[in-house]
Amino acid sequence: MVNLDDYAWLTGDEAAAAALAAYADDPRSELQQQNELRKQFTPERARLVLEQIGLRRRGVQKFGPLAMRMFFAPVALEQATDGEIAAYKAARFRADGAGRLVHDYCCGIGGDLLALAAAGPAIGWDSSPVVRLLAEQNLAAAAMAVGVIASQGEVREGDVAELTPDAGEAWHVDPDRRADGRRSTTLENHSPGPEVIDRWRAAAPDGAVKLSPASTPPKDWEREGELEWITSQRECRQLVAWFGQLALAPGQRRATIALGGSQSASFVGEVEIDCVAANEPLRYVYDPDPSLIAAHLLGAIAEHHELTSLGAGGVYLTGDEPIADPLLASFAIEEVFPLRVAAVGSWLSARNVGKLEVKKRGVTIDPEKFRRDLKLRGDDAATLILTRIGKRQVAIVARRLATAT
Repeated sequence: MVNLDDYAWLTGDEAAAAALAAYADDPRSELQQQNELRKQFTPERARLVLEQIGLRRRGVQKFGPLAMRMFFAPVALEQATDGEIAAYKAARFRADGAGRLVHDYCCGIGGDLLALAAAGPAIGWDSSPVVRLLAEQNLAAAAMAVGVIASQGEVREGDVAELTPDAGEAWHVDPDRRADGRRSTTLENHSPGPEVIDRWRAAAPDGAVKLSPASTPPKDWEREGELEWITSQRECRQLVAWFGQLALAPGQRRATIALGGSQSASFVGEVEIDCVAANEPLRYVYDPDPSLIAAHLLGAIAEHHELTSLGAGGVYLTGDEPIADPLLASFAIEEVFPLRVAAVGSWLSARNVGKLEVKKRGVTIDPEKFRRDLKLRGDDAATLILTRIGKRQVAIVARRLATAT
């Protein structure tokens, strides 16, 4: 059972702070550390110290160095928005510069709340006393990190289903996808569900709903709002449904890559556009960002850049002209082979290629085993794309081009 007193001790006691600092870089086994900690604290508090150290290390991937001063719970860290996406979303909320209040419903440990509060007034809401405590500590840690004396954010405890934002306020919600104990992408199983969110929309139109990329929002949400799939660190991590003035392209879909800070790159298009298929690769091949794939915008971006797909239903795109688009990883094709180790290996060996990036789509080959079988030696580098064009399996040797920003 989660005990609020134990978490209050963990976040506020000098002995807990000393233990977190002392054991953060301890090279001994977890069992040895636990046995020593139990001489000072209860078994549960000893466990919480070691768990928190592990969570902070994992949190660095989402929050950078700040994670080592934050506090987490396992599920809350897993569900939290990472710093890059949070900064991007906060910039959309603050674009009008009005400084209006934003409610962050189901704020968790504060992934989105930290970014919202850094730019304007924000209130985080959560029904869990423990999570509220962690979010408060994280707001304070973020404020100290940037030298802010008084944070523009606060955290309150409450059942968000019983709340309604005032007209003129904005809101963001991350519904609980495990309301019945099992993770779900069905919105009716989320808490709060669509009926509560629609009530908020009626009272305060400007809002956003954070969803799993695999979710299927209601038809009226797609028609009246803007659906945006967002990538961070080459993984599509969120689908956000934007409403009111926050919906920059109502009725359309947006694919976005968060580039750090509030920087990003986006593509907006229609979903019902087929991608013309090519029978052979042209001079360049393009690997679309995962957000484009999740948003079903491959046909739209291919039409926009006058590209074709490698084979019917293929994900890789190809064209004769170089394209600078952050949502398309670009490669200049050097040679195309049937997907056989011998032919590829001979070509690479003759060109002194010893460093090889291997990418694949549409084939069942293990890329690491394929790389080992090539027995590479040399100092030059290349990219090998293993894919299918129709019924043919091919290996494309290419050179990665600089990514546009």
